[in-house]
Amino acid sequence: MADLLSLDDALARWRYVVGAAWTLPALRRAALRGGFADLPASAPVPSVLTSAAHLLLLGLGWPLISWLIMVPVTYVAADVPGRIARTHGLVDPQGLWPTHGPFVVLLPVQVLLRLDAWAMILGGPFLLGTFGASGLLLALRQRHSGRGRRLVLAAAGLACLALTAMAGLAWSFGAFDPTALGLDSGRTGAALGVGAGILALTGRRLGAGTRSALAVLGALAITVPIVHLTTTGVAMLIWYLD
Repeated sequence: MADLLSLDDALARWRYVVGAAWTLPALRRAALRGGFADLPASAPVPSVLTSAAHLLLLGLGWPLISWLIMVPVTYVAADVPGRIARTHGLVDPQGLWPTHGPFVVLLPVQVLLRLDAWAMILGGPFLLGTFGASGLLLALRQRHSGRGRRLVLAAAGLACLALTAMAGLAWSFGAFDPTALGLDSGRTGAALGVGAGILALTGRRLGAGTRSALAVLGALAITVPIVHLTTTGVAMLIWYLD
């Protein structure tokens, strides 16, 4: 009480009260066990908050990095405009990666990067697939977490993968063409990037490294649709989709 009265700022008092209330359950459990030896020095990060942060870092970071590698980096490094000007024809993005001889080991990496780059460009149900796979990975990784939370992550991951698989099958059989409906062009990823930025600013109980990664991820995701609006971005997008 003396510490509370010594605070002059009303906001600081509220933070003190909320912080004290947060530790009450842990104090009660320690008292029931008969001691405080194993009581953590600081309040644990809420499991939902950490799960959301890790899901965003994996589910959005995966396709974002794939887009960066397969579209702008490859476009510039392989001098695609120069190749098109010299050959007056199409430059296949798949032909720019070495996959013969000992480089055949790069084929799975190339396929994975291409699929995730497409997911970033198309968005919608296709981007759900990366979050589904990330949810499954987190469910397998968090062995020491509660069983209920792992089951929820696994179920949500399978549901997202199922939706992506159905959308992919419908597209392959000609049921719909996402490019004819207007490309997402990374707008879904940008919206998720805004969420990552908000979590980086408000998730004060997350580690500094996690918050920094979320901030960088959000900033990069927001730039994707902006890049696609530029002249060079349109050229890159047409080249990759063709």
